[in-house]
Amino acid sequence: MRRVCAAALLVVGVLVAAGCRPAGGGSADGDRQQAPRREALGRAIGTEGSITPSPAGAAAGGSTATGGPASPTEAPGGGLDDGLAADDAAASRWVESTLAGMSLEARIGQLLMGYVFGTSAGDRAPRAVAGNRLVAHADTAADAVRSLGLGGVTLFDAGGTGPGALPDNIVGPAQVRGLTAGLQSASAIPLLVAADQEQGPVLRIRDGVTLLPDQMAQGAGGLVDDARDAARVTGADLRGLGVNVDFAPDADVNTNPANPVIGERSFGDDPAAVARFTAAAVRGFSSAGVAAAAKHFPGHGSTSVDSHLDLPLVTASRERLAAVDLAPFRSAIAAGVPMVMVGHLLVPALDAATPTSLSTATVTTLLRHELGFDGVVVTDALNMAAITKRYSPGEAAVRAVLAGVDLLLMPPDLVAARDGLLGAVRSGRVPAGRVDESVRRVLRLKWRLAHASPRPAADGAAVAARIASRSVTLLARNCGALPLRAGSTATVVGTSTAAARLRAALAARGIAAPANGGRAAATVTVAGDGSAARAAPGSIVVSTGAPYHAPPAPAAWLATYSADPASITALAAVLTGAIPPSGHLPVATTSPAGRPLARGYGMSASAAC
Repeated sequence: MRRVCAAALLVVGVLVAAGCRPAGGGSADGDRQQAPRREALGRAIGTEGSITPSPAGAAAGGSTATGGPASPTEAPGGGLDDGLAADDAAASRWVESTLAGMSLEARIGQLLMGYVFGTSAGDRAPRAVAGNRLVAHADTAADAVRSLGLGGVTLFDAGGTGPGALPDNIVGPAQVRGLTAGLQSASAIPLLVAADQEQGPVLRIRDGVTLLPDQMAQGAGGLVDDARDAARVTGADLRGLGVNVDFAPDADVNTNPANPVIGERSFGDDPAAVARFTAAAVRGFSSAGVAAAAKHFPGHGSTSVDSHLDLPLVTASRERLAAVDLAPFRSAIAAGVPMVMVGHLLVPALDAATPTSLSTATVTTLLRHELGFDGVVVTDALNMAAITKRYSPGEAAVRAVLAGVDLLLMPPDLVAARDGLLGAVRSGRVPAGRVDESVRRVLRLKWRLAHASPRPAADGAAVAARIASRSVTLLARNCGALPLRAGSTATVVGTSTAAARLRAALAARGIAAPANGGRAAATVTVAGDGSAARAAPGSIVVSTGAPYHAPPAPAAWLATYSADPASITALAAVLTGAIPPSGHLPVATTSPAGRPLARGYGMSASAAC
């Protein structure tokens, strides 16, 4: 039986002893032998499930007996950079000693970030077992981590509840904490645990965390500190659940109003503004002790195809890419972003034949050499049709690593991806040194996370309310349409959660908003992306997504860009005149009359009719 050996891990005074373990799991005796190591690892991980300094190390002060750094709490400031800066030589020693003790199988395992099924690490429910067998050839999530030696896992909504649907691995905060702690305990080397927690439409964990206005709403408010504070709050929530990587911020410049997959996920369509907000978000995540991953390199904002469904084409020239799409990534790199996610795109200006996630010209030449990024490069999910329509799991893994990628996110078959890389290294197609380069980067990020000293969490509700109060934008208005008067009745049209929230928020301000309508002084239509154009003329229309679809002849048109609770509460305050609409368009759009509305446009409540 193959055996996978890992070197000892020093986590500020806690020495996690190395042990060789069977690649396929282990016997009861093996489990008993592993118990002391798991107990030590559990102490290192902490009750939150993320890697935290040991009290013993902190109490000792100075360097540890094995030459490790002093407690990161002694360093000024907080966040990832402070942790790494405490003792770079110690990080290198740990990385090299860990790498030296790893087999080829174990090294390749560190390049895999998989999706695992089940609400706990040992969940043996039939659907969880079916999912794990499908993607990892294992029965439980813990088995998948152990047998493959995964470098990381991601939390995700599997989607679907019908017959044959696979289960989510997210239910609620207590469950997520238990799952992440269980997965960490199953791993010989601490895991990267990731989630897509962008806020807005891409939000994997919704219960027990702060729901904030999305990136386009933050862009409408115009203050880059909002992006920093939102990321800091989001990062603190994630770290408390044992999640140490957020696949955010979205660094795409949304220059195509018809983009089917980005939209309000972007800070806007101005490269300079998106660059500033992206850098601020990176710093916010770092201050929370969470690794940000700027995405989707080299830029998904101009596309008209969803890469979940096929391979999008980006026709921009090298000059336009440099001026527009790459600007936020340069800014993120300057801000110290520890991870960049490469999208699945076809960009002929870079590589006419190969998706960017598998392209040496994109990953190594552009991102590594020209932009100077030496952090972890992760692919977008490899189970997306942009890749699966063209490559097998093993071939996609090999091509990605040859291109310079470090982490392979969600291969549809983890074993096939692992075996493809094993065969490629043994045949000489992939140099062993190329694998080692990526393992070093992954391990260094794990060290940085282990030694982060997060700053105290901000008041999430206050941050959400502050951002929302600045983002509501008035785009059109007839005289007398606003404000709604206390004691009046308004019909709120819409079946979404946002419509229900608005009814409650208006009622709290003295505006009756019964679900069944009736005679009302005003009709307020809550519209997501696209549906604003179908709103009845004469109504007050609110766009809760990207404001690219003007309603026909509205009494008023407002944009919140986001449907989170704070944004809807702020909307009710604007509708009733309690606060002014102070947001400005972060993207160019068109008025109901067909006139261009430039980026930066926003009416004041007192504007002349």
